[in-house]
Parts: sequence; structure tokens; C-alpha cells
Amino acid sequence: MNVENAYCEKLREILKSYGIDMNEQKIELIARYLLLLIDAPINVSGIEDFESAVHKHVVDVLLPVSWLEGRLLDVGTGGGVPGVVLSIVYPITSVLVDSSKKKTVWLSNTIEKLGLKNVEVVCERIENLADRYRESFDYVTARAVAPLRILFELCAPFCKINGLLLLYKGPNWPEEMTQAKRAAEILKVKLEESVEYRLSGGERRVLLKFRKFAPTEKTYPRETKKILKRPL
Repeated sequence: MNVENAYCEKLREILKSYGIDMNEQKIELIARYLLLLIDAPINVSGIEDFESAVHKHVVDVLLPVSWLEGRLLDVGTGGGVPGVVLSIVYPITSVLVDSSKKKTVWLSNTIEKLGLKNVEVVCERIENLADRYRESFDYVTARAVAPLRILFELCAPFCKINGLLLLYKGPNWPEEMTQAKRAAEILKVKLEESVEYRLSGGERRVLLKFRKFAPTEKTYPRETKKILKRPL
């Protein structure tokens, strides 16, 4: 892999400052991914410099996660965050879903360039995948997609019983949770842990881990327009 040493060194340096350690192969893969993300012909990340991408798309994803293995679904993946980074670092097989054709075409090409055999990209509205993927994943993750009361309906049906929803949020998540209590009860998920952390600029972040404790009724998820119009 021919990634400029300066980018790998910068990535390694930033990760080390947070206590995140990984081998050289993973460093190079993540550096290549970030460079492709920054140079994408369409806006898939909103970030244009490498160092910011490391903080926002790598540190933010990895810092609150200790270990993953099994199958992961990334809902509303966009440019592949957090799914691609988690799939490089941990022994998981991932399905990355987004309804944008442009984004998924770019992401599929990127996955091929990186040689990631454990990642599949699907262009589809998530509710249309319920029959195919219902209760199939150990982990279902989402970042910057929707409020919790909506996320629960988009994510919970695809999570195995005893599996985890891994939802990245900001400091106002307790307000979202207050509004999402009914949705959590209906969709059979319960908050197990909230991992709070800060990025170098002082930005407060949290990873919410919700345990799926029973099957979700097959009436969920509804069509996205219905979820948005009448959230649980």
C-alpha cells in the first residue's frame, strides 16, 4: 500500500494521543480511506482536511468502543462512517446501508479500492430491508442520522435479541431520551451504558449502548415518511 508516510504518521500520532493503538496495516487502510473520503467528488463527509477527518471520523468512532465481533449494520452510512472504520479495526462483517445512489456508488468503489472483503454496501431505504435482515445483526449503529425516537424504529428491528444498538450522540442526548421512552418500550430496547468522552477541541460526545431484550413486532419499521410524520 502506497500511502504517503506523513499521513500515516499524523494518524498514528493523533490516535496515540488518545491512547488508541493499532497495527501498521490498519493505520495504512484508515489513512487511505480518509484520503479517499476527503477527495470524494461528492460531499460525503463535510470535512476537507486530513487532521479534522482523523478526529471526527476515526477518534470519534473508536474512542468509546472497546471490542466488537460478529455482524454489524450501519444505518444511514453516508460516506461509510462509522461502519468502514469499525470494519477495518475489528473482526466484524458489515452491511452499510444508505438510500443515496451517489453515495453508495462512491462507497462501493472505495471499499473495492481498499480491498475490504468483510464489507457490503447496499443502496436502499432501510425499511425495505426488513424482510431480508430482520434480527440478523449483533450490532446496529448510526451516527448523525436522526433523533433517538426515530433511530430506535430504524435500527431495532434489525438487531438480534441480546444484540446492541450503538448510537453516537452529542451532549443533549438526555433530552432525546426523554422523548424516546415510549419508542424504546415498543421496540424492546433498553439503555445499558452511556460512554461519555471528549475530542481534543473539548467537544463532548457519547456512545449510547442499547440492549435489545425481546423481538420487535413485525409492523416495524414503518415507511420513513410515516416514522417522521408520527414518531413513536
